[in-house]
Amino acid sequence: MAKYKSRLDRRSKNKTNIVLNIAIAVVVLLIVVVGATILTGNGSDKENASTEVETNDKKSSENSADKDNKAEQKKDDDSVSMNEESIETEEDKEKDKDKNKEEEKEEAPEEKESIALDDSNAQIEENGGPNVNKTIVHPDWEPVGTQQSGEHVSSYDPGSVDWVEKEKALSYATGIPQDNMTVWYIEGNGGPQKSIGTVTEKGGSTAYRVYLQWTDGQGWQPTKVEELVENDKD
Repeated sequence: MAKYKSRLDRRSKNKTNIVLNIAIAVVVLLIVVVGATILTGNGSDKENASTEVETNDKKSSENSADKDNKAEQKKDDDSVSMNEESIETEEDKEKDKDKNKEEEKEEAPEEKESIALDDSNAQIEENGGPNVNKTIVHPDWEPVGTQQSGEHVSSYDPGSVDWVEKEKALSYATGIPQDNMTVWYIEGNGGPQKSIGTVTEKGGSTAYRVYLQWTDGQGWQPTKVEELVENDKD
């Protein structure tokens, strides 16, 4: 009887040991599984975090590059705009210059080409009077033009518009360029629209007395030139 009980106790202990071992094995397995899951989860989180950081860095880099590109594009656009404005400004200046030139042309009377005193169509009279070598009249002489408008008043003030236009007519009649002509005297000739001027070429000895007649809206016109024996205004 005692032996039988002892055997039962052994069997009971063996079963208990087996159950405990199985339980321990299960616990160990659970621990291993849980630990592996935790480790795997941490690695995944780290990888996700790393990926997220890389993505954010990439986005930041792209945004920065995009901003740089936009800033550079804006500089280029501004530069192009400034260049266009500069070109437009230069074009406007050129247009203004051309406009001013056109206005000056419109305001300034057309330059008349001088006719030589010895031209074949000139009417020449020798010994035309005291102190006169010869008298020249040319049928093609015209008014030299004028910038004056309204009622004309003859002026003998050097530098006035009317005086300058008289000088222009004297040059036209004699063929002496204004910048090479010495004006000795300009005076009235018996009326408000008539004048006489005495001129020589600079450094020259031959003096000319020129008779002028005013034509309204057209300016002074030579009517007669006298080549003098000597300059009576010197």
